[in-house]
Amino acid sequence: MQHDEVVTPYQSQFLSGPRVTSITLQDVCILDRTDHLGIIYDQVALHLVRNALDPFHATPPPCTLVLPALGG
Repeated sequence: MQHDEVVTPYQSQFLSGPRVTSITLQDVCILDRTDHLGIIYDQVALHLVRNALDPFHATPPPCTLVLPALGG
């Protein structure tokens, strides 16, 4: 996520490898400005995890405004 105040620059949190897909949260939902602590509660992030665990039933995540420090 581009608005991470703990891991900077945010690109340094990306993993690499043959079976890794790194996703920037704001590339999926520009309105989602969740921060480092809020990511574990973020609905878009959780939806992306569910899609990765069950790719045959993947659906687009909802995109709604999420403000930093409030979570989504």
